[in-house]
Amino acid sequence: MELNLKSAFFWPTNSTIVRTVKFSAALFWQRSIYRVLWRFAPGRAIDRAVRQLLTPPRHAFSDAELATLEEASLMPVPLMAGRLIAWRWGRARDPAVVLVHGWGGRGTQLRGFIDPLLKRGYSVVAYDAPGHGMSGGGESSLPQILQALNALLDHLGPVRAIVGHSVGGAMASIALAQRPEIERAVLIAPPASLIDHTQRIAAALRWPEALRAAIRRRIERRFGMNWSEFEAESARGEQPLLVIHDAADREVAMGEGLRHARNWPRGRLLQTSGLGHRRVLEDRLVIEATVDFVSGFVS
Repeated sequence: MELNLKSAFFWPTNSTIVRTVKFSAALFWQRSIYRVLWRFAPGRAIDRAVRQLLTPPRHAFSDAELATLEEASLMPVPLMAGRLIAWRWGRARDPAVVLVHGWGGRGTQLRGFIDPLLKRGYSVVAYDAPGHGMSGGGESSLPQILQALNALLDHLGPVRAIVGHSVGGAMASIALAQRPEIERAVLIAPPASLIDHTQRIAAALRWPEALRAAIRRRIERRFGMNWSEFEAESARGEQPLLVIHDAADREVAMGEGLRHARNWPRGRLLQTSGLGHRRVLEDRLVIEATVDFVSGFVS
């Protein structure tokens, strides 16, 4: 079912790289470096590309984000390698809603959802994924982000719903499909295909197909997961699923969100207009629609 709302990416290198190199002189140098390396030192070309793909951008916390964290309880979560920094707002005995940020983001980017969820009687948990925010580490990937989400869910116990943005939304769909006890999820601007996205990166940087294939093999061997496992169609469950996507999103096309909604038997798409990829997280109507869906007012 599709609704309309008018309102006043390994994906990891998605738009961050494309947006950075596509419209600047850096594009010329990036292409030149890869062309030379691939010809004379192909191993170094692969190393450089893998490192670039697995390095998320870092951003300082805003004053508003830090103020939000002061109202929460710190909740470190043990991981196989290191620990995950998470926070909880509200009472531990209240049903939990987990917020999952995107590539290069932080849990506090979804802070606009916290108070409305608390007012509905939920507790809210957010975290910084590996290689992001306060969780430390300079590297991240889809397998690591998914592993961190699963570790948090195991640590928490019963969870009512997951709300995920961008890559976090895509990982939320996989977790939801694997955990039927979670009642529902909201995916905001979720990418749908790791394979398609890396092909767009390769086209922007003019990687030869042989280089792109070598990068894929290297990353798949390292994490023991095939890229096809991160296609939207690889995750499907019976729970209600709401996908919110903006028609003006220039980082993740709305068609990708539509793929998620169509793939899920009880999925629906809520289309917004004029909000783009990030401002959608701050829109009052988007937040209200998300909280209503989590609360079961819309099924």
